[in-house]
Amino acid sequence: MEAKKSHIKLPESLKDLPKDYSGYVVISDIDKTYLATQIDSIGGLLKTAFETAEAKDNIPGFSIVLRALRRGAASEAQNNPIYFVSASPPQMQETLMAKMELDGIEHNGIVFKDQLQHVRRRDFKKLKEQIGYKLEALLLLWLAVPHTSKIILFGDDSESDPAIYSLFCDILGGVLRGPTLQSLLMSLGVFAEELEKILKLADRITDVSFPVEFAFINLVTGSQAPYYSRFGPHFYATENSLQVALTLYERNLIREQAVRSIGRDLALYYDLSPHRILESLKFGAQRGLYGHSTLRKLWLMLAQARVLPEPQTEDLEDTEVGEVTRLNRQRWVEEMGRGDLKSLKLRYSDEGRY
Repeated sequence: MEAKKSHIKLPESLKDLPKDYSGYVVISDIDKTYLATQIDSIGGLLKTAFETAEAKDNIPGFSIVLRALRRGAASEAQNNPIYFVSASPPQMQETLMAKMELDGIEHNGIVFKDQLQHVRRRDFKKLKEQIGYKLEALLLLWLAVPHTSKIILFGDDSESDPAIYSLFCDILGGVLRGPTLQSLLMSLGVFAEELEKILKLADRITDVSFPVEFAFINLVTGSQAPYYSRFGPHFYATENSLQVALTLYERNLIREQAVRSIGRDLALYYDLSPHRILESLKFGAQRGLYGHSTLRKLWLMLAQARVLPEPQTEDLEDTEVGEVTRLNRQRWVEEMGRGDLKSLKLRYSDEGRY
């Protein structure tokens, strides 16, 4: 039996990417990743739905991260494509577009969840289910972009983004296909209609690839950063946008000026003290988000911008030890990423998350 036609509408701009494009494609969540929305209750959902663009609050520094990635680190602006995958309905498009314009975020389109069709069909249980919808959207996006593209994902820990991004990577990497994928998705609560579509899309992906270089997870619920290492070395659990910035700067994806601007945003507009920011950056280096050498390189610049305290000898000595080395993604799959259904279910469980 053929899978039903997808209700997901992809941005028309996907057709504009050159067939030989080999640069970065940024795919980001919106709620609690870019915008500091409270969508965990009916009241929060209603507030979010009726807020004006001007009333919506940002996750500190993240709009600058997106602008910096859009531009890139080269002397000439690279105009890297940015797409959003949102659980919001299409009726939110005008407000979200206005908010992004206020924040100076240029992008290539937003994928929305058609909540109205669930209401019309009285499928109310599907209003809150995200794994099936977002995984289908990501697979459709991958099938639409040149397969020489490199992917950067942004999400948060409030719902299912880590599991969704890991499933996406595991499908592309050949770890999850066929009956194993079906059984795992069923155990994660994906509904039959979405499950059928995902399996059909996975069947269309005949090659094995590892295009996702970064899957950033914004820690907003108090979950434990080490938990996310189970999904692979391309997962980066971050406490704030400055940790993201140092990671991207180290890989030559954004400029030093952008790191400074993100730091200033955290310090000036969100009242984070220099010592608190410093402790966060040291912790990020210890967990392998970036090297201690990157922190030392940027320290004086950030101190001059009043983001960090002036470096002291003992502070510099603290950055000499404790660095984590990350495995190559393909090697990780070969050594640790595969397993039977029981071990996969354990990996995708919440055990050790809090």
